[in-house]
Amino acid sequence: MSDTRGLLDRITAFRRRLDATPQLIPDALPVDADAPSLSAEVDTFRDSVHRVAGPAPSAPAAPLPQFTDRAQRLLAGAKQLLDRQRAFTADAHFAALAAAGTDTLVGYHRETVAVLDVAVRTAQAFPDSAAAQLKLCDGLDGLLGVVRDRLVVQERALGARRTEADRIDRLAAFLSTVQSNRPAELKTVATLAEEVLDDARQARPVRFLAAPPTEPARFVAAHALNVAQVVARVVPFDFEWAGRPLLPVVTALVMDCGMLAVPASVLSKAEPLSADERRVIEAHPKYGAELLLWRFPTIAGPLAAAVATHHERGDGTGYPNGLRGDDLPALGRLLRVADVYAALNEERPHRPASDPRAALTEVLLMAEQGQVDRDFAEYLLNLAFYPVGTVVELSDGRVGVVAANHPNRLDPRAPGRPVVAVLADANGAVLPRAEHVDLSAADRGSIVRGVGAVRARELLGAKYPDLVS
Repeated sequence: MSDTRGLLDRITAFRRRLDATPQLIPDALPVDADAPSLSAEVDTFRDSVHRVAGPAPSAPAAPLPQFTDRAQRLLAGAKQLLDRQRAFTADAHFAALAAAGTDTLVGYHRETVAVLDVAVRTAQAFPDSAAAQLKLCDGLDGLLGVVRDRLVVQERALGARRTEADRIDRLAAFLSTVQSNRPAELKTVATLAEEVLDDARQARPVRFLAAPPTEPARFVAAHALNVAQVVARVVPFDFEWAGRPLLPVVTALVMDCGMLAVPASVLSKAEPLSADERRVIEAHPKYGAELLLWRFPTIAGPLAAAVATHHERGDGTGYPNGLRGDDLPALGRLLRVADVYAALNEERPHRPASDPRAALTEVLLMAEQGQVDRDFAEYLLNLAFYPVGTVVELSDGRVGVVAANHPNRLDPRAPGRPVVAVLADANGAVLPRAEHVDLSAADRGSIVRGVGAVRARELLGAKYPDLVS
């Protein structure tokens, strides 16, 4: 945050030098800490501010030349952008991201600040001549347009990150409350479920959330939200749940409440679990079901039955009771499929996240072997091999993001040939604008693989922080 602090100090000092003059540009922006002082430009800029903002109410009008109307509009627009940038920099959630230093939004924000600093300097250099102002207005207008577009991107990206973190925190708080035997209401979870369902109804991309296993409640909550996102997108295809999707999504959100009894050291372990540690893990479905029945005895019956069986397998090799086939409730079988698929798409201490196509293939293979329900596994085909929002590499080396899929169960090629917005060329250079390719209509080209989170950040994070974090 040294850049932010630097310009903040500079503009604050500059503001003091303007005395009681109405302020055009607030103390908002970061720049390099070693940048030269603005003190030499104070007198010139004081005149500029008076011309645009007018004299103080108690002072007589000064006989100074006026800016052109266009210049006044641009400088007023610059002030608004500065105010937005200041609010963004001061946002508590962004401050946390900046402190961590790993989110692509931090670097994107730094570049926006640099462009805005150039705009501020241009505004300070405005001359008295209308003809000279005309040329500077063209340049300032272009700079402010760039800043405006970037602010929209970074504000949208920060809003999405805030929403995701808020959902994790709310669910983690509920799970912790239930675990610690404090008063809790399922209404909290129902509200979250409605939000997840609304995202699915609006065809928003599935974003697999993550939290460190050293924070068990948030780790469990992030996975539960991922499972709920998958459930929300497959229940419309099931005759039993299509008309009442809230219950399966709520159940997905609470199904791992028993995992809070598992120590963080076990959740964080990258090596194979010991027999005792495995027994602790395998006890969580039964414990979670008992916890729900105890805390919500009048309404938790259907939830508890599904929670207790979401790690059972149709071939009898699951846990905790080794149940088979018809002994498993439908909701438990649905959760099992969504749980496995979501987990494969998540990074874990003992393995990296799978490619979405590999995750789907693994679940379908498990269905063939009787380990998960075949019908529910086939519903995952509606997510396609690469769900909307997945960063992918094409066979010619270009990189893009899946923009749309073609739901056609009669065409076996459809899940693997979506519409891709190509964002980077084969050399990794980001394109000035997206190029959309419909692979289902193309004679050549296909998706080779999904791009991992680290590589996606390297390739696209500088320009598309709203797509990769």
